[in-house]
Amino acid sequence: ELRVKRISCCSTALWAICGDHQVHLRLESEIPIRIREESYENQRWNPLDGFSNKLLPTDRPCYSSQDGLTDRDLKRVNLPSTAWVWDDQWHLELLHEGQHLEAEGWMYSVDFPRAYSAAKAWNSCVRRRKWVRNRRYNGLRTWVSLSPIVLNDMMEPFIDIATGGSEIPGAVAGFVAVWAVTINGLLLYREGVNLLTCPDGSNWRKIETPQGCEPCQVSVGPQGVVWILAWNGQLLTRNGITWNCETGVSWYEVPPPFKGISFNHISVGPTSSWAVSRDNEVWLRKGLDSSILGSSWTAMIGQMNLVFTGSDSQVCGLLIQDQK
Repeated sequence: ELRVKRISCCSTALWAICGDHQVHLRLESEIPIRIREESYENQRWNPLDGFSNKLLPTDRPCYSSQDGLTDRDLKRVNLPSTAWVWDDQWHLELLHEGQHLEAEGWMYSVDFPRAYSAAKAWNSCVRRRKWVRNRRYNGLRTWVSLSPIVLNDMMEPFIDIATGGSEIPGAVAGFVAVWAVTINGLLLYREGVNLLTCPDGSNWRKIETPQGCEPCQVSVGPQGVVWILAWNGQLLTRNGITWNCETGVSWYEVPPPFKGISFNHISVGPTSSWAVSRDNEVWLRKGLDSSILGSSWTAMIGQMNLVFTGSDSQVCGLLIQDQK
């Protein structure tokens, strides 16, 4: 069993920091996730050898992506993580634009990149064939450990995790923004996360923060608004987050309600942010639907240790009573 220390939910996924201080993912879905990998084998004709893999220096690699820009050697196409398994071996696709290909699967053309045909012509100088292999996500309804951040031969401990961004205008279906903070003040973004195609993402990307600002907490709203809380109580928000710029471009400081007030906890919702000060006072920051900075602070009645707001603006608070 995993001992969960922090947890963040988004749609059908749970992201958690567990007792090992690493990030784990659990996807609650009964729909299989199956992705097809493709690689195009390319050959050029020459008078001595006929068609062979002896390509020109300006040609694409022997095995490449469809556009020829990426090397796709079959031996170097690996599974993204241990959560994935291969469903089959590499095999040829024998259908091209509704036409059945011969057993070897070659398609012919005058040059790269031109239109391809199943029939070989007198001026066919290049040919290619498509290799395909299917991989399947094997981490449904179980906990999957994500790749750690390793610094100085030691795994960097995580202390906070936040998810959101599913309602960013223009975002593709299944997109989730996953942000995390480590004990040493690193702010990280999980690239490539999509609950329909790649739930565990591809890698952690470090996001620079202003000098002297070491984050201890991060919160993400449904529209992708990101706030971070620093150890010194400072609040910052990320500017420029869009569907094609998932991590934004710069930081703005969120002014406190009054000079001298600093915070222990934050939670970003659809139209407002909630914060708990170091004396356990609860504050509401309105206006997030018109500005990532919000517009004004409102003091709420009562004290809390933690406050959480959901994508539907429902707010929950946690008060730890003095046991004396």
